[in-house]
Amino acid sequence: MAWSDYLSLGEDGRETTSGRSEFERDQDRIIFSSPFRRLNDKTQVLPIPETYFVHNRMTHSIETSCVGRSLGNVVGERVLESLGEGWGREESRDLGDLIQAACLAHDIGNPPFGHSGEDAISAFFSRRPEVLAGLSEAESRDFTSFEGNAQGFRIISSLAPGLCLTRTTLATFTKYPKESVVAGGYRQADAASRRDQKKYGAFQSERAILESLMTSFGLPRFSTSGLAFARHPFAYLVEAADDVCYLIIDLEDAVRLGIIGLHEVEDTLAEIIAANPDPRSRKAPIAAEAGEDSDTRIARDINARIAKFRAQAINSLIFQCASVFESRSEAIAAGSFAGSLTQEIPSADALERIAEVSRSKLYRYRPVLEIETAGFEVLDGILEILVECVLAKLEDPGRFSKDKRAVARLELFPELEPQEGLSRYDALRGITDYVAGMTDSFAVSTYRRLRGMELPRMY
Repeated sequence: MAWSDYLSLGEDGRETTSGRSEFERDQDRIIFSSPFRRLNDKTQVLPIPETYFVHNRMTHSIETSCVGRSLGNVVGERVLESLGEGWGREESRDLGDLIQAACLAHDIGNPPFGHSGEDAISAFFSRRPEVLAGLSEAESRDFTSFEGNAQGFRIISSLAPGLCLTRTTLATFTKYPKESVVAGGYRQADAASRRDQKKYGAFQSERAILESLMTSFGLPRFSTSGLAFARHPFAYLVEAADDVCYLIIDLEDAVRLGIIGLHEVEDTLAEIIAANPDPRSRKAPIAAEAGEDSDTRIARDINARIAKFRAQAINSLIFQCASVFESRSEAIAAGSFAGSLTQEIPSADALERIAEVSRSKLYRYRPVLEIETAGFEVLDGILEILVECVLAKLEDPGRFSKDKRAVARLELFPELEPQEGLSRYDALRGITDYVAGMTDSFAVSTYRRLRGMELPRMY
């Protein structure tokens, strides 16, 4: 396929609104959606302190979309235009808009309490195998290995039909184009170790959508009978934007809060800045001014200094990633590129050092661990009650009606009322949809009220 074909709307058949491209329309629909708004009360890493607003899932998604737009513009203008193949200025602009749209949605399926929310949902179903009785191996894995990427694909492809995103945005969003269990295995043994096969990106409920979507772009299929595809080429740009933002901006939050000292990472950030391959945007590393050795001056200027480091480092990483995309464009287009852009940039080792500092100090910081612990307790408690009530009503309505406590509990969640003929898989899918869609504060409030630790208030 020509590079311009990967931007094709295909059978979407929508007319471009005056002054707004199809991908800009996708951006607007994502931003105005309820699942996106709920990201404002979902943890990124740190709890919100009183003195500094750290990033939550929404601000992270917005900043990732800005980095993704810039990366898409650079790749479109400096890489793909030189390759020709039907690529021009209009396609370059569309690529930036496309990457921005996919980046806005990239965390839309994440449950409350950060990645520990995924672990909490998985742990609940793993220790309750009787709940999954009668489900296939793949259906069971959808719950025992719950994946926010698959939940996001479910939301933007079917659960929130009002979004009606283009198939190009859907494909670019899909970081892991496979199902939870690849039936029949891989055609080549080394395919399983590819970066795009590390996790999965679609539940069994969206299996057919994933297969149709990936096939429509002619993406290579790695599996003999199950679903496992190569990524859409532009999904690598979304992944790179996310990698850059969570590594650099989480670090900025940690430095501002004093969890990590700027002196611990200053040389590493300067190394990243100096590796910028674009001479027009390369800047000299930030130097300390004379007389800045007092604690007062350091404290006053620390926020400004880390902000400058962050901005220049992200700028450098955008151009480094674009250069790798250019050098690996043939492999990316052919579906044979097995890694990620940030793994092959000159600053790959520097990013790994930042990741190691974050793992040892930021992600083990007590408030972060407390959020993880709370996530397990809260989500486990909510799931236990909802699963018990819904399955009891589904399997034996007569007996259920005699359990007044269960009836009262289920009446609090009318959207989970099981309809006659509903399968166990779909019933459990509806419960996880509801729980994964909760904000942090709503999950805590729901848990406390269900457990009788908090009484409702009149508003």
